[in-house]
Amino acid sequence: MNLEKGKLVEKEIEHMLATDIIRPSKSEWASPCVVVPKVVGSIRFCTDYRKVNAITKTDAYPIPRVDDCINKVGRAKYITKVGLLRGYWCLPLTDRAREISAFVTPSGLCEYNVLPFGMKNAPGTFPRMIKSVIKGLKNTEAYIDDLVVWSDMWEEHIVAVGELFKRLSEANLTVNLAKSEFSHAQVTYLGYVVGQGQLAPLQAKVQAISKVPIPTDKRALRRFLGMVGYYRKFCKNFADITLPLTKLLPKNAKFVWNDLCQQAFESLKAILCHHPVLNAPDFSKPFSLATDANDEAAGAVLLQTDKEEIDHPVAYFSKKFNVYQRNYSTVEKELLAIILALQHLEVYICPAWKPLVIYTDHNPFVFLATMKDKNKRLLSWSLVLQEFDIRIKHIKGTDNVIADCLSRC
Repeated sequence: MNLEKGKLVEKEIEHMLATDIIRPSKSEWASPCVVVPKVVGSIRFCTDYRKVNAITKTDAYPIPRVDDCINKVGRAKYITKVGLLRGYWCLPLTDRAREISAFVTPSGLCEYNVLPFGMKNAPGTFPRMIKSVIKGLKNTEAYIDDLVVWSDMWEEHIVAVGELFKRLSEANLTVNLAKSEFSHAQVTYLGYVVGQGQLAPLQAKVQAISKVPIPTDKRALRRFLGMVGYYRKFCKNFADITLPLTKLLPKNAKFVWNDLCQQAFESLKAILCHHPVLNAPDFSKPFSLATDANDEAAGAVLLQTDKEEIDHPVAYFSKKFNVYQRNYSTVEKELLAIILALQHLEVYICPAWKPLVIYTDHNPFVFLATMKDKNKRLLSWSLVLQEFDIRIKHIKGTDNVIADCLSRC
């Protein structure tokens, strides 16, 4: 290491030795340390455990889906978000794990006494511990070290927050006040602004996307699509807009940035910069689904009716067809759009015990259940729909505005 970086590392090592985070080691294992600069001018001390992770048995404990977490919180009136301070360091290691965690520093070999960042199974071990801490608490959820409490009544919320803090105190966990928000109507949670029945992208993330320069190679393009893909549920026609960009990604495709690519690039930025907002789902009420398909892609929008009998979007879906799906007939493409939408939105839609109204501008689907001489593909797909209580309603193409926009520019 250069002299300046070495001084910062030595200071961090001294602090971790003094707080019993690490200790001197005589292990046969040795992983390199990595220093990542922070925006505030300090450093983040990390360890490169790639060699260790390659031969580590996998802990398959599941991490919650982001959409599941934010959907539970979205309709609440009072929300408290609690961030933990270096939660991994609250978990002690076994003697064998300490030996394996050894890492090299300019001043010698050290090993961790607590769970370090970078180990393969840390994201499974820590959520397991957090789940045991909050088990039984009402309206309390955790995504790794981000905990959230939500309520519709103020008195219930105060009690719930008090119970959570009691559990955290008993588990010797420390709250990071800088990353916590208490009793707000809306909070920033997992990259979204949630609360009061609405869901919106985090403005800081949107601004970062808006400043991304034009990609100059496939790697930069994948990075951009990954960034905007996190918020694709807000983009009405994501699959169709990104079509000129995704055509550049195959190995045998040349990276030629043309006017269509530039238009798609600017359109994706514009959609996110115009403050898109979705309604948080209310699982006690039925949903409706509007679908459409064209030659290149399928689109759908999940809707829910409010007290004024107005339909509001809950989630958007779009997907481009692959090579062989583009050869399907019109009726097959339209039914495939319904199948793909149901599969993608199944976390919202209950099967047969709740009716689901599907709006389509393809009139033959109204008679799907009684159609004769269905081909094998339509027959197999219609069997997939049997688990849902579906009511298909035909609407004019001019009225199917949202779904039509999802499947075509």
